[in-house]
Amino acid sequence: MAVSPRYALAPTHLAGDTFGWQLTRYGRFLDCHETFVADNFDRDVEAAMGWAEQIIGTRQDWRHTREGGLERWLATDKRTTAGADVLRPLEPGTLVVAVGPGASGKSTFAAEAGIVTVVCLDSLRERIGGSAGDQSVTPAAVIEQNILLERYLGEGTTVYVDSTNVEVHVRAGLVERARRHHRPTVALRFLPHLDTCRALNRMRPDNRQVPDDVLTWQHALACASTPAALLAEGFTAVHDIVTPF
Repeated sequence: MAVSPRYALAPTHLAGDTFGWQLTRYGRFLDCHETFVADNFDRDVEAAMGWAEQIIGTRQDWRHTREGGLERWLATDKRTTAGADVLRPLEPGTLVVAVGPGASGKSTFAAEAGIVTVVCLDSLRERIGGSAGDQSVTPAAVIEQNILLERYLGEGTTVYVDSTNVEVHVRAGLVERARRHHRPTVALRFLPHLDTCRALNRMRPDNRQVPDDVLTWQHALACASTPAALLAEGFTAVHDIVTPF
């Protein structure tokens, strides 16, 4: 298990006469926000914690400190961070299912973690219809995805399903497919702040950008897909991915 990152939330001078909050992880800047409640510091602190937890993706136990003369609130992320160290001991033939909205880092993680066998709906849509964003060929891409999964699971090859998988019925089909082959299933949750997903989505090519209302819907479903819910669905293990952005 990777070491849990330490978060620091601190009131700070942003620019000019603007004051607010800065969130860092191990001293590395993550985000900042103007003061939430200007006339009530206690309420401002509570609002800042809620904002920080949205970015982190989970509730935190904050500890107030004035170490070094600086007022800060510290928290240790309780999520299990996943990377090559978590994926390495997987039982051969494991079905690894990414769960997260568009532009949340699923494909980037697969590339950086060195996952060899990946079944990606975007790639299948591009192969079938010539464009990764052509939703009209999604049914055909899903059929091709299932054919590939049957092959890999039958061969005992660990495979990573790179698609949003935020809907319960979609995950149920994947879990059932792995169960028929007596293979374990591991869910990897990708849940950056919605604003982060929106920003990354705008950086994508036009044909791969997700409409904002769809992205918001996907993010809400991903939030509802808690580790407890995923385990109840039949996943063997669940890991939250703490993305670098």
